[in-house]
Amino acid sequence: MKLLFSTCALVGAQILAFTACAQTQPLDKTMTRAERKAEGVEAARTFMPGEGDPIPEPKARASKADRAAARQARRPEGVQAARTFMPGEGDPIPTPTAKLSRAERSAGRKASRSEVAKANRAGQLPSYSDNYGGK
Repeated sequence: MKLLFSTCALVGAQILAFTACAQTQPLDKTMTRAERKAEGVEAARTFMPGEGDPIPEPKARASKADRAAARQARRPEGVQAARTFMPGEGDPIPTPTAKLSRAERSAGRKASRSEVAKANRAGQLPSYSDNYGGK
């Protein structure tokens, strides 16, 4: 038993010593940082399929005059697209509602409330108490 324990201890000590010696610390950390930064930039440039390009290639900046000319060229198409109705988008220009006077709105409310009151007195409206929906 002692022989087995001592053998395992010697083997374990050798493994620990080997792994500790194998991990050497760099003397110049700035060089290591520069290498890692360069690797990171290269990894960002070589993107995987489906990721998209995280850092697009640089291109020349457009002048203000060029941007204004491009806006003017796109404007008629945008105006026309805003005016045409696309199913599922909703109508960008809703139909106007009929304008009613204050007296007409008040008369409509009174008529609606009187109909509800008559239906309630006749028992046609459900009771919203605790047993609503029960039989």
